[in-house]
Amino acid sequence: MQSPVIYISLALAVGVAVGVMIQNGFETPDLTVTTSINNTATMADDGNSADEFDSARFVADIAELERLLQYEINARQELEKKLELLSQKGAIFDSVSQSFLETESTESVSSDGESDVSTADRGWFNEQALIDSGMGSSQASELKGHFEQLEMERLYLRDRSIRESWSREKYREAVQSLDSKEGELENQLGESMYDSYLYASGRPNRVSVTSVFPSAQAGIAGIVSGDHIIRYDNQRIYNGFDLREATTGGNAGDTVALEVERDGKTIQFYLVRGPLGIRINPASVAP
Repeated sequence: MQSPVIYISLALAVGVAVGVMIQNGFETPDLTVTTSINNTATMADDGNSADEFDSARFVADIAELERLLQYEINARQELEKKLELLSQKGAIFDSVSQSFLETESTESVSSDGESDVSTADRGWFNEQALIDSGMGSSQASELKGHFEQLEMERLYLRDRSIRESWSREKYREAVQSLDSKEGELENQLGESMYDSYLYASGRPNRVSVTSVFPSAQAGIAGIVSGDHIIRYDNQRIYNGFDLREATTGGNAGDTVALEVERDGKTIQFYLVRGPLGIRINPASVAP
């Protein structure tokens, strides 16, 4: 009377076992379970032994299969965690790599518009450029030390963010915290000396106009390719971020002054606050 139930139970057990074997790449983690199931099947096939079927052993086999199945689930969850960790590290690598690419792509341009010696050729920091701009040697040396300290902090920050799998947002906030120290330095040095400091460190200190839309307000006003934007609405412009922040601030429609350098001369234009209609590149220009 119990044979149909037994056969159905055996079929389910075998199905679960096969599924577990497939999930594990056809590896048999424990031969004891397989042997137990075979022994149980032999007993069930023997009509005379069906009534002597060991239900306790059958329950134990099912429990073992459930254990293996749970092991497989845990292994998958662990794999998902590792994949998520790799994904987070990849995002940080992308962010850091993009930062390095932006730094390496910055072209050093002299005041006459010609390419100057690259940052790589003149070292990490051109202390002599500060001295040439009129700064004392002791102050120039002090600024060099300040620059090197910040660069090392950036490197340690990058390594820590990767090691601890920071999110991209957390890494960005930490970088912004370091950048705020640059803002404090600008206030201490003043615009002119800070301009020289940026040039000495090989960082952008100008926004170079590469092309102008003729029908846009910049084109109508007379701004041309090769101009270096140095001030917008009385705000000193060192890079593209500064320019974007200046054009989107204030009140739309206000008339503002725009200063550019062209052939060593300063030219002033009056434009309406908003998009200029230009394409730009960062530039490092000798003050």
